[in-house]
Amino acid sequence: MPGASFEAVTGRLGVGAIAFFGLFLIVDGINVGVFELIEAIGKSVTWGIIGILPTVVVTYIVGVFCLGIAEVLLSRFASFSSPKPDDIIAVSGTDSALLQQLYSEHLRNHELLKGTFVSFLVLAVGCVAESTKMTGSMAIVWLFTAGAVALAVLSLVFSGRAARRAGAIANAAHVRRELPSNRPLQPVSGAGPTS
Repeated sequence: MPGASFEAVTGRLGVGAIAFFGLFLIVDGINVGVFELIEAIGKSVTWGIIGILPTVVVTYIVGVFCLGIAEVLLSRFASFSSPKPDDIIAVSGTDSALLQQLYSEHLRNHELLKGTFVSFLVLAVGCVAESTKMTGSMAIVWLFTAGAVALAVLSLVFSGRAARRAGAIANAAHVRRELPSNRPLQPVSGAGPTS
């Protein structure tokens, strides 16, 4: 089984980074002093060298969790369900590299955007949690919260669009598979050369 592509890894890292930032804001909003602690530790050279790899790994894992949570929450809706095995088989049977690439790209975007929906919701909660510490800047807090919710909704819209495009490609692959020109020739009984 091949490993994840660079694009898939960076997508999960991006989703995880947004959610990780939201989680940081939630913890900082609940417990005063977390930001100052991170600032103090982050200034040391040792933390910069030792802390970067675990942070990247945790960010990736948070991204994978966001994708999994989105799958659990949204899979019951037809627009956000995973592709059917028949569709994958039909597209892979077309022998068209272009169709296969477009199909996998739309599926990857569909999955990634479902994950960003969750991460932007976490960020919105983080903005609200941080509002307790930003009493003089409530307009900015609510602007960021509304922006995060808007991005979550847009993620769902674009995820559904990517799923519809993948579905259209799968439907075309099913139709192409059923065309007479794609079926092997069968001899017809009674038809043959007459002398």
